[in-house]
Amino acid sequence: MARLSPLPRQRSVITGNYLPVPRPPAQETVVLCPVCRGKMQRTDEECPTCHAQRHFGPTRRETIVSTLIGLIAAPALSLLLIRPSGWTFAFAVAGLLAGFFVAHSRHTGDRWLRDPR
Repeated sequence: MARLSPLPRQRSVITGNYLPVPRPPAQETVVLCPVCRGKMQRTDEECPTCHAQRHFGPTRRETIVSTLIGLIAAPALSLLLIRPSGWTFAFAVAGLLAGFFVAHSRHTGDRWLRDPR
């Protein structure tokens, strides 16, 4: 005999609310590596084929380069407008902080970096 009504759901003994229905595991657990296109699991942090690593945020090198560019560029631009003074040091500090924030806003998010080996 065919059942016309939906399957019965379980209620919580404490609250009386319906409990969530368990779902089967996802069938698509194999994905391609964005670097080498090798097969890997969705939750892997490192590709087993090319050893590329998932990385969030800027690397140390990107942070240092961006910070140094800000440290040099801001005082250089200020020297075009005003003569060297205490303001030059203030522009250097502002450029240092601006470079740091640019590095962190530019490289936010997940990305895959090749292993330097």
